[in-house]
Amino acid sequence: MRVEFAKSLASVSAQQWNALWHSDYPFTRYPFLDALERSGCTNASSGWQAQHCLVYEAQRLIAVMPLYLKTHSYGEYVFDWSWANAY
Repeated sequence: MRVEFAKSLASVSAQQWNALWHSDYPFTRYPFLDALERSGCTNASSGWQAQHCLVYEAQRLIAVMPLYLKTHSYGEYVFDWSWANAY
């Protein structure tokens, strides 16, 4: 097995990604994650750089996990600085 981390969903085809999810849960589907990347919601400047985990057996993709590298302390898209400084 080989594990790689991809800085973009474009490293994998939509067909490969979606074939590994046996659910219609929208937040793990390729179209949703791709829209986040294309819109700029998830990139280095937003503080949410993609680091999707890809697991291969030989040359075959066998598992994927959407992951993001957090590069600042501003929370889950909610600016919580005033709350955090209150104490």
